[in-house]
Amino acid sequence: MTGIDEALQLYPELAVLLGLSLWTFWSLTGAAGRREWLFGVLNWPAHSDALWIADRHEALAVRLLVDSPDRRGGVVWRYSGTLAATVEALRSLPAPGEPGAPHRVIQAGPFWPSLDLR
Repeated sequence: MTGIDEALQLYPELAVLLGLSLWTFWSLTGAAGRREWLFGVLNWPAHSDALWIADRHEALAVRLLVDSPDRRGGVVWRYSGTLAATVEALRSLPAPGEPGAPHRVIQAGPFWPSLDLR
């Protein structure tokens, strides 16, 4: 697992997210053992926000609705772009259940992005 301090050292832009909520980060490594992605997640009661960072030019954020006995989950919101734009999109996203928060599944789960976000 990558600690919050390490994530902030790599990408100080994350400070606006980390000051608002409890994110957890992991480094995802490739076959050569090199870090290829920084992956973060914030868990809500019935949702999870996830952030994949390749570098400052390539990031992906999604909000996932968690499966439950009475509904099938999946992606309810998705944004990809530069790290700064993606962090701003996440920061601006209303919390689940608040007015304007996405709630309709736009892609069935489970979800994991391809390694090429472009």
